[in-house]
Amino acid sequence: MTSFNTLFNRMFQEKSRTVYLIYLIQAFASLCFSVWMIISMKGDPNVMVINGHHEVTNHLIFYLLIFGVMMFITSFFANFVYWIISSIKNEKINRSQTWRLIPISDTKFLLSNFGTAFISYLWLMILEGITVAVTCLPVLTVNEVRKNLADFFSRSQQLGTQDWWGILGALVLVILLGYAWYAIVSLINLSSRSIMDFLPNGSSKFIMFIVRVVIILAIIWLLSKATTVVFGAIGNLIPFLADGNKDLQMSGTLVEFLLFDLVVTLIDILLLNKFVEAKQN
Repeated sequence: MTSFNTLFNRMFQEKSRTVYLIYLIQAFASLCFSVWMIISMKGDPNVMVINGHHEVTNHLIFYLLIFGVMMFITSFFANFVYWIISSIKNEKINRSQTWRLIPISDTKFLLSNFGTAFISYLWLMILEGITVAVTCLPVLTVNEVRKNLADFFSRSQQLGTQDWWGILGALVLVILLGYAWYAIVSLINLSSRSIMDFLPNGSSKFIMFIVRVVIILAIIWLLSKATTVVFGAIGNLIPFLADGNKDLQMSGTLVEFLLFDLVVTLIDILLLNKFVEAKQN
């Protein structure tokens, strides 16, 4: 049997290629936008305006700042593109005969597929964050910027334990939402594939489209019903969640999404194991 770590590393290497390609395209696009902006400024952005104060700064510092800002702006588009491409790649791996022949359980296979997609996304964000930080770092030579940062850090030290727990809970919620995205996409794809195998003219793209639309509508309806039931049950069992305790409200939300991810993953594993056959690459 192949170990989970071995499969995880192999899948991550495969998906990180997409990350590097998107990052390079993003960096090139940001460079082009930066050059266009510099040209529109007639190549002489020698004055920086911060909070109404004018400070003369080095040309190179301002050029790097423009590039960093462009990288930050284009990151939203790059991240969206990654989510789409990675979802498609996940489903290709689920259906790939080469990958499915690896001697490992369907549970570990699916978790590795979802996990590497999300970790690769985090790696893309790290690359973007490092680039923005490095290109914007020279702007710290500006006095007003240093003063504003000092004020920000002094205010952040005044945050209480509840605030930090809220930030941590938000990060965990983002992870659960990211996982839920891949699990739902797989649920739609695997369930539609399973249904199509029992229908005549299984290769018809129109029938596949109709089936997927029906499944998406059914999932939305089930999610709305399930959400109402779950919130009602939690409200009855723990009525003080509605009393304004933010820690308890966050905990309840995290439990709900964790249960949702678990249920959808179990359905995906069942479909992958019992109903969906792999195909040749």
